[in-house]
Amino acid sequence: MKLLKFVLAFFACVLLRLVFQAYPNFEPIVALAIPVAASMGGLAGFLFAVLANLSFDFISGRVGLWTVYTSLAYGFVGFGAWFFLKGRELKLKHFVGFSVLGVLFFDLVTALLFGLQFGQTLQNTLIGQIPFTMNHLLGSIFFSLTITPLAWAFFFRHESVLPVASSA
Repeated sequence: MKLLKFVLAFFACVLLRLVFQAYPNFEPIVALAIPVAASMGGLAGFLFAVLANLSFDFISGRVGLWTVYTSLAYGFVGFGAWFFLKGRELKLKHFVGFSVLGVLFFDLVTALLFGLQFGQTLQNTLIGQIPFTMNHLLGSIFFSLTITPLAWAFFFRHESVLPVASSA
């Protein structure tokens, strides 16, 4: 049953990324990695986020060196969701809080690597990253307020590897 839930969350994530692809960085990977990691553990959160990013890059024909480091960065965010939530009640404020932290980590790491890959100065990289990070934060907060609690409550809560102290 856990594998089916993982696959359903994965397909929902890829579908939502395709629907929202016109909005740069407005995507649900972090928001759906949260309930996957809370239910199945850090490794599942890592794999979910890596596969969701890899598959989107392949489907959209946007494969490049960035696919490797963005997928790995998302993987660490997926693992981080489990690590962040393991000592907390699984509540909306923690879902949103982690999505903000996860996006900031992801955007910092990938911006620096992207800048290095294309020979940009650190100043240009960081200034150019601001609008993307703003979109990414808006999307992640939106999705962590909507899909994370729904996915958690209806699909993942009953099989949690973390103690379920309260509902979202």
